[in-house]
Amino acid sequence: MTTYTGRWHGPQRYFGLHYDLHANATDTELGARATPKELVPLLKLLNPDFVQTDCKGHPGHTSWYSQVPGATVSPGVKRDALKGWRQATAQLDLPLHCHYSGIWDDAAGEKHPEWCRVDAEGKPVPGRMCPRGPYLEQLMLPQLIELIDRYRIDGFWVDGEIWAVEPCYCERCRAAFTQATGIAQPPKEPGEADWPAWFEFSLQSFEAHVTRYCETIHAQRPTALLCSNWLQTFRHPGEPKVPTDWISGDNTWVFGLDGCRCESRFISTRGKPWDIMIWSFYAAQGMGQVESPWTFKPVQMVQQEAAVVVALGGSVQVYEHPAGLRNGQLAPWRCQRLRQVGQFVRQRRALCQATQTVPQVAVLHSEHHARSRPGRNLMWGIDHSPVQGAVYSLLEVHYNVDILDEWALAQRLEEFPVVVAPEQDRMSAEMVERLKAYVQRGGKLLLSGAAGLERFGAGFLGVKAGVHQEKQTCHLPVADGSLPVYSEEWQLLKPGKARGLGRLGLSALLDERLLPHPAATLHQVGEGAVAYIPFGLFRFFDKNRYPLARAFAAEVMEELVGELPIRVEGPLCVDAVLRRKGRRLLVHLINRASGIPNRPNDGSVDQIPLVGLVRVEVEMEKRPKKVQLAFEKGKLKWSWKAGLLAVQLDQVHIHVAIVVD
Repeated sequence: MTTYTGRWHGPQRYFGLHYDLHANATDTELGARATPKELVPLLKLLNPDFVQTDCKGHPGHTSWYSQVPGATVSPGVKRDALKGWRQATAQLDLPLHCHYSGIWDDAAGEKHPEWCRVDAEGKPVPGRMCPRGPYLEQLMLPQLIELIDRYRIDGFWVDGEIWAVEPCYCERCRAAFTQATGIAQPPKEPGEADWPAWFEFSLQSFEAHVTRYCETIHAQRPTALLCSNWLQTFRHPGEPKVPTDWISGDNTWVFGLDGCRCESRFISTRGKPWDIMIWSFYAAQGMGQVESPWTFKPVQMVQQEAAVVVALGGSVQVYEHPAGLRNGQLAPWRCQRLRQVGQFVRQRRALCQATQTVPQVAVLHSEHHARSRPGRNLMWGIDHSPVQGAVYSLLEVHYNVDILDEWALAQRLEEFPVVVAPEQDRMSAEMVERLKAYVQRGGKLLLSGAAGLERFGAGFLGVKAGVHQEKQTCHLPVADGSLPVYSEEWQLLKPGKARGLGRLGLSALLDERLLPHPAATLHQVGEGAVAYIPFGLFRFFDKNRYPLARAFAAEVMEELVGELPIRVEGPLCVDAVLRRKGRRLLVHLINRASGIPNRPNDGSVDQIPLVGLVRVEVEMEKRPKKVQLAFEKGKLKWSWKAGLLAVQLDQVHIHVAIVVD
């Protein structure tokens, strides 16, 4: 397969509405109020650029009168809702997509247990389809084609996909695995020797499944666009070969604002049109808790998530489904609030769309590492924790961060002055050699994790091997104090040519019970340098988010990098995003705070507090023609002298951009 760069409806389709119901056997009023008479006024009020509506959810019941043999139409369908949505969107000249649950289909599983994935004990898994089974050809594709032919659907957002897939032990899959690998029997448990091969085979089977329906629908209606929920996103690193048209994922209560921060920084490197679907509602205690019902998010909470997405160059859609309404109605007061979100997003389109990153810090998210010791699930079963920890810690000290897998970084390595490889213990041998050569040519590499010593070698790191320890807590010297850090593995090093950065200790004391081993090392290699943190700092930070852990990472980065040409100082809760649009430099500042200092907005307050002061320095030879503020009001002061632009901004509310011409 070759890389497919995707398609979209055009730059004007920037803010979308996603509406789905997951129709089921207990519904009684589906479509009753989904008429153009009711939908058109509310769609005008909400004012989306494109619409995705319900057609089949995880229960497998259609919310339209499907005539495909084997279809399960919900007994609650009272009116053809798809006809109403198509007529309404046609009146408003809006593209209409369908939400269709793919691999997850409970009704199909009940009718055809032979279509289901089989577990390691040989039992069908209810509702989860085998990607190599008859389901695609006998039900899914006929229904997608029916939707295109009957309603002229413009696209499909296919749900219940990679995040719902685990290896299948049916005879088809077992035989194909043996033929592909020569391994006689697939393993049963993660951790067994052949599990990575079994996981990779299962992933390829799923990718082939998506490829088949993309190619079939593209042949049926070339203008139809397809997306597989969460495919080619942060938890699916690697070359994006599957020919989906755009990339999207629904940012549930599980991910929140931090989810947007990592996903946007990764998806933006895929080379395809993309968006993040933000849930307009949440439950404080998660899904299914009776005492914690779904409630509508504060508008500013949705705007915070949207700000991260648009600043990184993505589009936004909002998932809206008023609780308790199964008849196709939209709630006017909620539409009015979502209109405010749409206005917030559209206000930013001219500056945010079609921008490029200012390469500063590349965080490596190796697909080889991620899938080398996988769990069962194709999406949830990969190791991404240290990457998250690195991203969060670096953003808190205002570096501009992009997340790249090996496929993307290999093409752009020379663009980035700094690469951080956070405990990517099992990156490919090719990437190890690329990073070594990168440092020799002048690059700066921050490497963490005990396995880094063996992968990169003591000579490259400038150290002498010390003692390898497991499941240990040591104390790090940080600022004017110390921090206890737990790591599954440690390398207690002896510096050679490298310079030691601080000493590990066994207590909170700064001058007693110290070990003769550095907390980190710094080594000049060729024209560049490598800093080595010989334990799992970033996995620790992802789990604990201790301020001193972030401060330690910042101290090591300062020793390694010094001053970059663009520098931002401000509150910890402000993320900086550096982008270019043509000759313009854009310094995006996004306030993550809620009413609780230095915490992401968890919905506990309606109004996000103003924060400041923010200072920006930019090394530039010529005085800029103009420096101005976009999106929000504030007091902006700037000066240029001797090749340095100094900017000062008094406040950030949600999202502001400093524009340098």
